[in-house]
Formats: sequence, C-alpha cells, structure tokens
Amino acid sequence: MSPKPTDRSSLTVDSFEIDRWLLWTTPDSTWVWQLTRIEPDGTRLVARINARYDWRHPLRASLGVLLMELGDFAMLRRMMRGIKARAETFTPVPAGRPR
Repeated sequence: MSPKPTDRSSLTVDSFEIDRWLLWTTPDSTWVWQLTRIEPDGTRLVARINARYDWRHPLRASLGVLLMELGDFAMLRRMMRGIKARAETFTPVPAGRPR
C-alpha cells in the first residue's frame, strides 16, 4: 500500500474465519472482506473500510478523507471487478489431483 511500508501504513491480518471473512488493520483503519454464499452456486464478496481521521491535523485529515472517500472507491471497484472476472473463469481441480 505504500512505497516504504511502516507499522503505521502496513495492513496486518488481525483475524479471520476460513471461507467466511478476513480482517486487516492499521493503527487508524480496518478493512474487512466477508464472503456470503448465494444459492445455488454463487458467492458474494463484501468489502468494508473504516478509517479514523485525526482532526487535530486538519490538512492531513482532509487529504485522508479525499483519498479514502473518492480515490478508494475507484481502486476498490477495479479490484472487485478483477476478482469477479478471475472467479468466474476459475475451474476447480478435481479432488485428489495436485494443483
């Protein structure tokens, strides 16, 4: 997420439940992916981001709002479309065969 990752800018996996959800955190934000089965053979992926802004530094907070609320929408939409395209072309490997 950053050219020079730091503890402040790097996402860390906080917790997860296999085939259900994954939660990443930074000191000032969280990002969760949740999978929900849609019958008969579909899955919905919902991504949610929660960011906290330090308004004691208004310029930095305003820039954060601008990036997260506007820039992140475009990035997240493109990422979700890419995941959807790969998932729809995925061919499962039969049980017992190596990948």
